[in-house]
Amino acid sequence: MEKPKKTSLNRQVLALALPALGSLIAEPVLRMADSILVGHVGTPDLAGLAIGSTVLTLVVGICVFLAYTTTAVTGRAIGAGKRAEGLRLGIQGMWLGALLGGALAIVLIDFAPQIIGLFEAEKQVADLARRYLIVSAPGLVAMLSVLAANGVLRGLLDTRTPLLVTTSAAILNVPVSAFLIFGCSLGVAGAGTGTAICQFFMAIWLWIVVVKKLRAEGVSARPDIQLIFHSGMHGLPLVLRSLFLQAAIVVTTWQAARLGAATLAGYQILKTLWTLAAFGLDALAIAAQALLANALGEGEERKIRVLIAQLNRWALGFGTLIGLVFAATSSFSPHLFTADPELLSVCVPAIIVVGLMQPLAALTYIYDGYLIGADDTKYLAKAMAIVFAIYLPAILLAGLLPEGAWGLAGLWAIYGLVFIGGRAASLWLRIRTDAWL
Repeated sequence: MEKPKKTSLNRQVLALALPALGSLIAEPVLRMADSILVGHVGTPDLAGLAIGSTVLTLVVGICVFLAYTTTAVTGRAIGAGKRAEGLRLGIQGMWLGALLGGALAIVLIDFAPQIIGLFEAEKQVADLARRYLIVSAPGLVAMLSVLAANGVLRGLLDTRTPLLVTTSAAILNVPVSAFLIFGCSLGVAGAGTGTAICQFFMAIWLWIVVVKKLRAEGVSARPDIQLIFHSGMHGLPLVLRSLFLQAAIVVTTWQAARLGAATLAGYQILKTLWTLAAFGLDALAIAAQALLANALGEGEERKIRVLIAQLNRWALGFGTLIGLVFAATSSFSPHLFTADPELLSVCVPAIIVVGLMQPLAALTYIYDGYLIGADDTKYLAKAMAIVFAIYLPAILLAGLLPEGAWGLAGLWAIYGLVFIGGRAASLWLRIRTDAWL
């Protein structure tokens, strides 16, 4: 087989990654808008948002298999010339997302006091976090079906539609949330309500798009219980992988809460910036998932190795660039979120630490994309379990850190070096072999 040309691969990567970049950034921008708006309500409100949004991020993160498995199965079917089959499997993933979202929403609403209580935050902060969680939970019905719909479209090598949908929702979220937070005096509950409204906006739009594609192929959009169950079981290793991933974030948030409201509020600002960068860097991983899934369906293993070499260079370049931007803007970027002098001083050293971690993070995300595109989910689950087992005692030692700026910087240094670094090492050990292919 003729070796794929580097320029051709670059065009393919850019055609997928650039729209995916906008799509992926739109969601954290939506969250960042909430942080900015709530930050101007007060520090306790921002701290409450940190806990409430962490719980929701945990749930959505555990369920990210909905996007990954539908990308892999749809992409492989498309690569093998079985478009109708790929769409038939994809729509069942969307039904699974909606049903799972409804069940999880009920659990979060019913057990909100107990869940928030696990963070051991101050009473005012805990009350605000509980309020945010209760009003945000119904949006999971929409958000989880959106994840699966994005996977279907990525498998079809269409990242432009998710870009349009998520960007529109992010733009809509700002006036809706601002009106509810300030105009209706709902505070942090207004941020949660506005986000849920925009999530349903995205879900309805994407359902319409996918159903139209199904009809064009003569495929039924009706739920199939057997296929829904199969989708859930197929994604189980990724559920376990995501559970350990999100558990690392939760335990880090728990440690931040133990270091005081100012440190926790600063942690929320840094988590928002980290997530924004992570979703931006993950655009390359999305391109890797889709292209690898299609290449495997076509049986083009040589193309995969060429693609990997090129994407590694892209990841290091973008990671370095984002890290430099973080360092250069460290003295004024926190002003977007707060005017509290104490909180501003807490954030600056930690932003520099986060910037230094970006090249390593970029490689980690792209390695993840390779193995997800190859549907090597069992290894991903095992590797994440081992890394978390190493990270847990390391982050527990963070309880010895002082409150304030150096405590916050220390938290992020441990997260970056131990957790992200451990993930990068474990994934590289797999990718350097041919077993995952």
